[in-house]
Amino acid sequence: MQAEEARNRRIASERDFHNDRFSEEVRDAQGKYYASIKHGSRLFSDRVAERVRGADALEYGCGAAIQGPHLARIARTLTGIDISDVAIADAKAAAASAGLANTTYCTMNAEDMTFADNSFDFVFGRGIIHHLDLESSFASIARVLRPGGTALFWEPLGHNPVLNRYRDKTPEARTPDEHPLLRSDFDLAENYFEIAELRFYGLTTILSVPVRDTPLGDAVLKLTSVIDEALFKSPLRWFAWYTLMEFHKPAASLN
Repeated sequence: MQAEEARNRRIASERDFHNDRFSEEVRDAQGKYYASIKHGSRLFSDRVAERVRGADALEYGCGAAIQGPHLARIARTLTGIDISDVAIADAKAAAASAGLANTTYCTMNAEDMTFADNSFDFVFGRGIIHHLDLESSFASIARVLRPGGTALFWEPLGHNPVLNRYRDKTPEARTPDEHPLLRSDFDLAENYFEIAELRFYGLTTILSVPVRDTPLGDAVLKLTSVIDEALFKSPLRWFAWYTLMEFHKPAASLN
């Protein structure tokens, strides 16, 4: 009973935080830092566009589905779920305004999705997994993903002590229960998926933030990206800020 109450409290807290976020953004102060990983974020978006083409795709934690109209035009079907009913209302309105007939948006708990088994060819999400109970999340994704399907996520990591100190000092920018991913979480993922690729972003590139809006900005980001690529060939990759994760569901179940 206590575990169920704790789970319900956590889900309610996440819903309230994200309803507030989609009503009025509460993380503007952190926005400037994302310039240091924009090359990774851009690659994530490009990969999503490649894999969504002709697919039955699920955006896991879709928010207001900013990319929804573009992706729906190249997907077979596009479904989005989010815990925030405010975000889902915005996503539905945008899809209706664009005249899209192949989209479905639902307010849903991502840890316990109600879709039928093997519903989707492709599941993707940005900054969602680290808000969830990973065992439940991975199991739910694996269940709705078709054999041979792909899951792609863009997520923060939790090993860098400097970043963790900053997180501790800015609790208003995050929910109490979110947990940037650790190496052990990828071991857990391997119970459900084959890990096809991990790419890492955001170590020395964070030094480009102070000059991001100057003529030097792109040059500094390019230089520090090269430095990061070299560093990420070592265990230092786990001190990165973000990772692009690609998982495959085997044609035969791992379980």
